[in-house]
Amino acid sequence: MSGRGAIDTVENKGATARGTAARRVLAASAGLLLATVSGAGLSVQAQQASDSVISLGRAGQGTGEAPAVATTSAATPAGIQAATSLVSPGEPAAALEAIAIEAPPFDAVDPARPSPARSAALAAPGPALPLPDAADSRPAEALPATPRVGDGAPGLGEGTSVPPVPSLAAPSVPAEAAPSLVSAELAGLIGSQLPGFSTRAADREALAAFYTARNFQPVFTAEGGLSPLGQAALDTFAAAASEGLEPADYAMPPLPVTADAAARAEAELRLAATALLYARHVQSGRFDPKKLSKDVDPNPTVPEPADVLARLAGAPDAAAARAVLAGFAPQYPQYALLKQKLATLMAREQSVSHAPIPPGPSLRPGESDPRVPLLRARLGVGGHAAGETYDAALEQAVEDFQRQAGLAVDGIVGRGTVAALNDLGGDPVPDIIANMERWRWLPHEVAPAYVIVNIPEFMVRIIVDGSPVHETRVVVGKPETPTPILDETMQYVVFNPSWHVPPSIMRNEMLPKLQADPYALQRQGIDVVRNGRVIDPGMVDWRRGTQGYSFRQEPGERNALGRMKFMFPNKHSVYLHDTPSRALFARDRRAFSHGCVRVHEPMDFAEALFALGLPKEGWTQPRLSRLLGGSEKSLPLKNKFPVHLVYFTSFVDAEGQLVAREDLYGINAATKARLGLDGTRQFAERGTPALRR
Repeated sequence: MSGRGAIDTVENKGATARGTAARRVLAASAGLLLATVSGAGLSVQAQQASDSVISLGRAGQGTGEAPAVATTSAATPAGIQAATSLVSPGEPAAALEAIAIEAPPFDAVDPARPSPARSAALAAPGPALPLPDAADSRPAEALPATPRVGDGAPGLGEGTSVPPVPSLAAPSVPAEAAPSLVSAELAGLIGSQLPGFSTRAADREALAAFYTARNFQPVFTAEGGLSPLGQAALDTFAAAASEGLEPADYAMPPLPVTADAAARAEAELRLAATALLYARHVQSGRFDPKKLSKDVDPNPTVPEPADVLARLAGAPDAAAARAVLAGFAPQYPQYALLKQKLATLMAREQSVSHAPIPPGPSLRPGESDPRVPLLRARLGVGGHAAGETYDAALEQAVEDFQRQAGLAVDGIVGRGTVAALNDLGGDPVPDIIANMERWRWLPHEVAPAYVIVNIPEFMVRIIVDGSPVHETRVVVGKPETPTPILDETMQYVVFNPSWHVPPSIMRNEMLPKLQADPYALQRQGIDVVRNGRVIDPGMVDWRRGTQGYSFRQEPGERNALGRMKFMFPNKHSVYLHDTPSRALFARDRRAFSHGCVRVHEPMDFAEALFALGLPKEGWTQPRLSRLLGGSEKSLPLKNKFPVHLVYFTSFVDAEGQLVAREDLYGINAATKARLGLDGTRQFAERGTPALRR
């Protein structure tokens, strides 16, 4: 399993432009290139996958592109034809009344994305906007100021705050502007060699349209080398490691001060194509996450290439261009916190691995055990004079680790603590990078309000304007029946729900019980239904299977869904719900369901949800309790908002500590493998990978 792609290579044969070609550029029809591009079978797609070998480096990320080689001819043909186209850190949960304010209904589900009409407007003719002299360009800025520490994994996020960018409208280019030798060379490259610069059809079409609308005037290069915009892009590519990306994937050959028109045109086009690649990788990731598993089903926001080019071209100076490129990275605060931790570790060149702690009997404070020196080394505790005795200093370190790992804080080194020490004891850098990658899977626009469930953390939070108004424990799916990763919309709540048993549970769990005892389900309050009527299960030959029958559990205290369920319709048929098995919430590792998410104290959760979804309507717990009992009732929300089921095994807690959680479903390991973070060269997968269970 891997990302795909390799670094583009360039063979520059020192092509030169001919005067005849320069005179003919403006006379060429824009439609001719569109015909050329379309004739090559280049359809616009959101993202393409290939089976190419990935290019890896320290961070192990690949480009997601097939190898592309551009060869410039020795001389441009005389008849050139023009080418065309978690939480505010450390803050307590706000009082519920604070969000029950009068406001017009909102729908934070579908972040605005550029429409085809807008993209066409962005490509309107315009010259290279005035930028400061190349001497004014400066290296990439340092990492941002220390972000605020969050309240744990993904209970973070506020309305997206992207650095301001200039207006995208560009002044028009005079129709009589004479083409330069560079523009003639650029037109030739776009007309005949564009696939050598980008293997993605949508990018090629955007590049062709962008430069044709500009009369092939360069924007990334200038006389004597790079323009300030080009230098800003190059600086950003060089600093890609700070975003958990691999700088080699965006490497560019140097452009000499004495470069001729052909070399400038090639550098111009390569910089533009690489900017599109970088924007896509940093915003939506380097591989299709859905290829990891059928239960990994997010919808990353892939940037529109025309929008990327227009925003960069509209930047008035190098600083604004860097801000535009920075804006493509995830804007969730927890991403910034992980980015800061990554920078700190990479600055220290920290890559520490520890010897595994062997299994054995539970170890308590005051006892002696040959594993004690390994525990001290693993937790960074001194006191070697104590030998193999489990002393007070080691006990404190064990309790601190248990707290960070989400375990019971008792100071006892039992089987669970040993497993966590071994699972989380390696170099944290690959895990940080893999988790930063998964933040790219969320919608790029951060909704003002949303519900977020972090599966490995066993927690759900309701976030409003960047702060948690409610959080509580949850039970998630077992490794063999995992909770899916997805983004959907909270729409309504059902009180006193009936449970219609899914076919997989009927077949795998209930059928064996019926074959052993036909009345086993009846004692659990589950009816057997055929043709809409409840039948006697003792009259059925269950050796023939369950086809033609359905199982239904009526509302009540024994109902598997409890007293309510919170609905965000999705193809996986999962939802949040109450449960009669409330003792499971006391466990540290809460993976017991068939995929749905069971919510602790659901009445508190419902009150917070309705204060947001039906504000000022007084849906307090006393009023909600009057809906309990009797027949099934549904209450729709006026204000709908996203629900994110996410998977973050590394995050920064309220104390600023990097926290690691168990890779419950093996998704973190699979992510690292796809990115090449296991240190081996990866190839494109040709099937569904088997995740560690």
